[in-house]
Amino acid sequence: MGKKIERRVQRRADLPGGRGFACVALDRPSDPVNVGHVLRAALCFQARMIILGQASGDIDIRRLPTDPTRAYRHIPVLEVDDLLEAAPRDADLVAVEIVPEAVPLPGFTHPERACYVFGPESGSISDGILDRCTHHVRVPTAVSLNLGMTVGLVLYDRLADRWRKALATDAG
Repeated sequence: MGKKIERRVQRRADLPGGRGFACVALDRPSDPVNVGHVLRAALCFQARMIILGQASGDIDIRRLPTDPTRAYRHIPVLEVDDLLEAAPRDADLVAVEIVPEAVPLPGFTHPERACYVFGPESGSISDGILDRCTHHVRVPTAVSLNLGMTVGLVLYDRLADRWRKALATDAG
């Protein structure tokens, strides 16, 4: 096994496994740079699928300068008109959005099977999608974050939550 592949396999083996999955859905993404950051974060933090709903024609997932890992080769990326139609069956839809009812991320309990929905860089998740989400969560910050960073934080928090649960099970 080559040195690069061996390091990657080792890092993935260090991450907690278990039941369930996470996928990322982007509502109307428009910036290829941010989409590249999202793909890279999804690969790093074990998302199983990415859905691009009504993506800008400027986005070519095979040529994203901010995705040197070429995540599209390792994670399915679906480009669809209606991201709700592509969301996995029985997955909880989690809107990551600044809305009054949103739970701050540090206090959120991640569902076992989650499809995290993020809005466009210059707007919000469309009302039709937001209404269908069973959970609403926000990243508490002084100012808004860019899309790629927000996805990374949410997926990291999910992974950290799984670590805490695994450690509690081992200790008890």
